[in-house]
Amino acid sequence: MRVVHLASQHPADDVRILRKECRSLAAAGYEVHFVAPEAADGIQDGIRLHGFPLPEGRYRPLVILGRLWRVWRVARELHADLCHFHEPVLLPVALLLKLRGARLVYDVHEDHLSALADGPYAERWKRLGLRVCEALARRVCDGFVAATPALARQLPPERTIELRNYALPEEFASAPAAAETDPSVVYVGVLTRGRALREMVEAVGRLRDERARLTLIGAFAPPNLEGEVRSLPGWSRVDYLGPLGRRQVAERLAAARVGLLLFHPLPNHTEALPNKLFEYLAAGLPVVASDFPFWRELLEPVGCALFVDPLDPAQIAGAIEELLADEQRASEMGRRGAAAVRERFSWHGEAPKLVALYERLGVRPSPLDERAGGAVLPGASAALSGRQGSR
Repeated sequence: MRVVHLASQHPADDVRILRKECRSLAAAGYEVHFVAPEAADGIQDGIRLHGFPLPEGRYRPLVILGRLWRVWRVARELHADLCHFHEPVLLPVALLLKLRGARLVYDVHEDHLSALADGPYAERWKRLGLRVCEALARRVCDGFVAATPALARQLPPERTIELRNYALPEEFASAPAAAETDPSVVYVGVLTRGRALREMVEAVGRLRDERARLTLIGAFAPPNLEGEVRSLPGWSRVDYLGPLGRRQVAERLAAARVGLLLFHPLPNHTEALPNKLFEYLAAGLPVVASDFPFWRELLEPVGCALFVDPLDPAQIAGAIEELLADEQRASEMGRRGAAAVRERFSWHGEAPKLVALYERLGVRPSPLDERAGGAVLPGASAALSGRQGSR
């Protein structure tokens, strides 16, 4: 059975989509295709990747329409048995594929309406369009995948599974530590105000141990935020590495002493389950986390985290200093977190839920002797070859 995952904004190397969901489905025997912006056409770990060039322009509605058109041009040639889409804006493309006989699964990564209200794009027409898309999706989609319990509660229960962003333990268990002499705390992910970028930089500037440093891995959003935080006194103790590959991230986590997860108390954050949390734990790091009831309920029984007010740099600095000053305590917390990933927070316990959902929808993996080989489908190859010069 042919499964096509669609993204117009998520990158081709998205951890949840490519490394977790698509890999698991390919291993289960599905023919898996992933259409994503600027993906390198070819086969990776049994997954057929199909890229499209990003449209240019300043008028955002036209750019969005351009992305949808380019996704559709590729997806229509793949003749999907099941279309699994990862953004509400892709609903028009998914509907066209449904008219061609595909089952539809909508993967809800976050509370998009709350995220829109919290960010710089709170224009009324965007909120209205998003409400219409999500209401229509509830009527036409055959299944839903929710990344958190809070998101699952918003979706039709009889058609919804919860698929949490738990870690791939094998990515972190054997990562060699990078050369590191100073005590290091680390944050991995998009660098934004709402994820406490300023507070993290201010907190490291308050640490009494002048050797302690903050490692930031990720891209600034918006880009002009970089200039703002570089002017803070604590920036002299920051090592900014930019976005890194998965292997490099694992190595930097192996070299760190503490992981930071300090989201601001926004509606889209308080019940989030970000990849970075479980990756910190898989790497054996104790975590300094925002004091949200949901996160306390999840992590306090494990004994792997300290909880702070994410808006208070002094409190953040105090928690970091506790862990840097007591290496034995920090190490024990890290071991408990790594054990919890192996026993409770592993992706390998989540993947069967996705296969079970597909099978309930009548889309079953092919028997071993019927599985397709590695070649991209002829129709898809033709569509892709026509775009090579525009990249």
